[in-house]
Amino acid sequence: MQLELVDDKDRERILGPHKRVMRWIDDTKNATRPHFDEVHSVLYKVKEKLQSQRAVGETRKNVLPPKM
Repeated sequence: MQLELVDDKDRERILGPHKRVMRWIDDTKNATRPHFDEVHSVLYKVKEKLQSQRAVGETRKNVLPPKM
């Protein structure tokens, strides 16, 4: 479930061709719910934090450096 941390675009690129794996992941989530969500809530929080840090980093790249 570590792929939950990557961007949705990257996750789709990695797992997209593997429909059986994606179906297995969904089946596992559904079979173990609500325990799955409880345990993985930490991962979801980390993902949100990483995405916000990534967004801040991208905006900083667009700022021009000061002239000396």
